[in-house]
Amino acid sequence: MTLEKGTYQVQTYLGELAAGGARMSPPRRLTNDEAYDAPTAWTPDSKAVLFESQRNGTWGIFKQQISQDTVEPVVTGTQDALGPRLSADSAWILYLERPKAAAGARAPGRLMRIPVSGGVPQFVFETRNFIDFNCASAPASFCVVSEESQDGKQLILTAFDPLKGRGKVLRTIQKDPTADFAGKISPDGTTFALSRGGAAEIHIRLLIVPGGPDREFTVKGWPSLTGLDWSADGKGLYCGSVSPQRGTLLYVDLEGNARVLWQQKGGAGSAIWGVPSPDGRYLAILGTASNRNVWMLEGF
Repeated sequence: MTLEKGTYQVQTYLGELAAGGARMSPPRRLTNDEAYDAPTAWTPDSKAVLFESQRNGTWGIFKQQISQDTVEPVVTGTQDALGPRLSADSAWILYLERPKAAAGARAPGRLMRIPVSGGVPQFVFETRNFIDFNCASAPASFCVVSEESQDGKQLILTAFDPLKGRGKVLRTIQKDPTADFAGKISPDGTTFALSRGGAAEIHIRLLIVPGGPDREFTVKGWPSLTGLDWSADGKGLYCGSVSPQRGTLLYVDLEGNARVLWQQKGGAGSAIWGVPSPDGRYLAILGTASNRNVWMLEGF
């Protein structure tokens, strides 16, 4: 008789970019534990990855230098802290604080800020039906939060400032209430990239924030978007695509041409995404790690 035991972990990997972020060397595993470690940002100096992890039983925010094995806590406590991102001026780490009792990624929460150098977390504003947020880069000076309307039929994009809170509504977009969407503002703050998850092929809409003609393109042959982030120079997008056989990380230019950066077999249905460092040299990747052992039993 044989027995098989397997472990499955979501971890952070690190790849070195070239050709303006359109090519990548084979990545190495950065985090090495049994927790769920999901990267969403970097420190301003591009020397450490910021990620969310439930290693202490509650979701918290941690960082790890790319040249070290040790993990440092940034925000930990009794409430879940999720999805760290840098403010436009790189002075703040912004994140979502969610009550421990709340269920679902879109439960009511509080957007918070903490100085990059460390300190006491501070309240920015409350958000309901939260989807995601991120910030442009200096000299642009604003961030965008995306939320659903109460009936789920609209996607609302609102500008905000880490110190002043909510600003004006930028766009209101009709949507299927059963669909999940991913979207990010470009580094220069002019374009919001939006895509629906789970579709047979990835379709990306480029919404011009100041006003102007929007456009849309298809990433042909690649299904089920699981992650969307702009390249550091704003000339392309990093997209995750999953199939029953593998997860694939793509670099997609703004015409829809895709280049495979990395593929992982197994872990079917698991998310994969990539977040570039501010200097554009590295990509922090959400990937999977699995181990399997087989035992043979005799004489029972």
